[in-house]
Amino acid sequence: MKISFLDPGLLGKGEHSYSLIRQVGEALTRRGVGWRVFAPRAARPEVLAELGATAHFRRSLYESVGASSNEWRLRRALAFLAMRRFDPDAPTEHASARLLNREFREDFLALPADARETCLVVLPAVSQHQLPGLVEALLATPPERRPRVLCQLMFAPDWTPWGRKGRLAPKIYARAFRRARALTGKCLFFSAENVEIARSYREAYGVEAAILPVPFGDVAPARAVPARPVFGFFGYSKCDKGFHLLPEALDLCRAKKLEADFVVQVQHGGWEPATIAAERRLRASGAARLLDGALSDADYAAETARVDAMLLPYDPALFGLRGSGVFTQSAAAGRPVVAAQGTFAAAAIARGEAEGEIFSPYDARSFAAAILRLAARLPSAHARASALAADFARAHGAEAYADVLLSFAGERPPAT
Repeated sequence: MKISFLDPGLLGKGEHSYSLIRQVGEALTRRGVGWRVFAPRAARPEVLAELGATAHFRRSLYESVGASSNEWRLRRALAFLAMRRFDPDAPTEHASARLLNREFREDFLALPADARETCLVVLPAVSQHQLPGLVEALLATPPERRPRVLCQLMFAPDWTPWGRKGRLAPKIYARAFRRARALTGKCLFFSAENVEIARSYREAYGVEAAILPVPFGDVAPARAVPARPVFGFFGYSKCDKGFHLLPEALDLCRAKKLEADFVVQVQHGGWEPATIAAERRLRASGAARLLDGALSDADYAAETARVDAMLLPYDPALFGLRGSGVFTQSAAAGRPVVAAQGTFAAAAIARGEAEGEIFSPYDARSFAAAILRLAARLPSAHARASALAADFARAHGAEAYADVLLSFAGERPPAT
C-alpha cells in the first residue's frame, strides 16, 4: 500500500504543509504504509531532502499571474458595457484561473504512473487554481486508470492568494463541482478540516466532505500559569492572520498596566504594506519580544512552552473558518486562546471544545479588550483548557489523520 501527497503548498519549513506531511508521514510509516510527496519546484532543497519529496509542480498554491494589458483593457470594457463597477482584481482572477489550472492539469498528467496508480492520492489543500485542473485531468484519464483522489477543501470558496476575497472564485468552484459529478464518490472524494467548512460546501454546492482534521495535536501540556504570564503570536505575519492589529492592541494593554509579557514571531515575505508597517511599529515600541523568521520544530516547541495564552486575531473575512496549526496545538496543550468571532477557533470556544476569549468587532480595541478579559481570569481559563485538552488532542493528532486516509484508501470511504 502506498499514498502519494500532491502538495503545491510545500515550500519551506514555515508552511503548514511541511509539519502536516512530516507528522502524518511518520504515522503512516509506523503502520507500514509507504508514502511519497510531490512538491512545487520552488520548494526549498532542505525540505525536499528531508521528506524525500520530488520537485514537480510549476506553481505553488500561493501564486497568481497578472493579466496581459489586452486582457486588462478587455475586462474594463466589458464592465463598462455591462454598466457595473470595474473590479481591478478581475483580470488577475481570470488570468490566474485560466493559466494555473491548465498547468496543474498538465502537471498532474505528467506525474509518474506509479504515483497516480497508488492506493490513494492526497491533495492536502486546493484552491480555485487547482480544483478545475484536477477534475479535467481525471476526466482525461481512462476510467480504469483513474486513481482514488482525496481533495482537502481547506479554503473558503472566495479565498485568493493575494489577500482579498475573490468574486470569480465561487463560480469557478461551482463549475468544477458540476464537471466532477461523474467522478465524485467513485474516484474523487472531498474532505474538510472542520464541520463549519464542510457545512459551507454542502450548503453552497451540495458537496459532502468528510472531516480530515488539522493533525497537530501531539504536543506537551501547557505549563502552570506563572505570576507574570506570557501571551504569544506565532505563525505567518500577515493581515489575514491579524498581525496588523498587534501594535495597537499591545499598546492598549500596556496603557491598562497589564502585568504580562508578549512574544511575537515575525515571518513574512515583505509584500504587504500593513504588515511591514506593523513590524516597524512593534520594533520601535518594544512592547513584545520578537522572534525573527521560521522556527525549527525544537525552537517552536521551546518558545510556545513559555506561552500561557495564544493570540489568534485571524480575520474572519479573509482567513474565515480554516483550521490553524497554532490553534490546534494550543487547544491540545490546554492553552487558552484569544480569537475573532467568525473563525473556527472562536466556533470551537463557543461549542465548549476549547477555552478562551472571543472578540468582535474585528479591530485592535476589541482585540485588546479580549486579551485583558482573559488575563483577568487566566488561572481558571487555564484549568478549563487543560480539562478539554485530552479529547481535543485525540481528535486532532497525526494518527487520527492517518485513520481517515486509510479509510479512503480502502474499498469504502468513511461516512460524511
